[in-house]
Amino acid sequence: MWLDATDTDLIISPNLSRIKFLQPVAQPQAGSYLPGTGDALILHLRNAPLPNSSLSETLLYRSESWEFWRDTAGRLNFLALEQVPPCKLTVSPDFKYGEVAGDFSQVAVKTIYPLENLEIRLFAAWLATRGDMILHASGVMVDGRGYCFVGSSGAGKSTLVTTLAADPAVTVLGEDQVILRYLEGRFWIFGTPWHIDPNRCSPDGVPLEKLFFLDRNAKPGVEWVTSMDGVARLLQTAFIPYYLQEALPAILDRLALLAETVSFYSLSYQLGSDPWSLILKA
Repeated sequence: MWLDATDTDLIISPNLSRIKFLQPVAQPQAGSYLPGTGDALILHLRNAPLPNSSLSETLLYRSESWEFWRDTAGRLNFLALEQVPPCKLTVSPDFKYGEVAGDFSQVAVKTIYPLENLEIRLFAAWLATRGDMILHASGVMVDGRGYCFVGSSGAGKSTLVTTLAADPAVTVLGEDQVILRYLEGRFWIFGTPWHIDPNRCSPDGVPLEKLFFLDRNAKPGVEWVTSMDGVARLLQTAFIPYYLQEALPAILDRLALLAETVSFYSLSYQLGSDPWSLILKA
């Protein structure tokens, strides 16, 4: 993704976690990041009053903090209503081009990141068009293998990766979200930049070895989870844009394939103990 602010007096300033992802990485998701090639999305920043939704747009989702519209040309429109200033992100149907519009003249500090509240929603939509998704999960990489730990807020994802990261051989990909993709005939997990602590995320990716559902209420140990139950849990917790109904069949097919190729387990461990022994024995 390229964010072009040359037509404004703004300085784009992502946080430290995002800065880690600005560096090129030799991973299958990198592709070509030259403008206009590969999967790169070029966004132009426009300093203008936030445009109103028109009669040519159809509302697909609305909450107190943001809205999602589609116009007659198929362009996707994301509105961040509580952001200062409010922004409208418009993206072409092929996710090649778009713009971010907002009245940035009211911002006293010209160093901003206008996609602060829209970036994860943009990527969730883009991934969905490819059958991929963002998991509400932590993930680590060790010895060329990926381990994913799924759980809702408060399930212990951050606590677990903090414990695992005590081993210098472990790379934390993300403590609250990881990206799940199917590339070159296998499933991969990748780190995400939407974290406060830059030490708890990485732009790396790794083939997925095992997937665990965290369960604090169970007895310490690992239990096998059926394919049907695992897919149901992922549908309840993943960042799936259900408002993009045309993308849902591909996501369901991808989850069915995941259940056929990657083992699902539930994991519960006692705080202060070493969970690696349970993870590796699964």
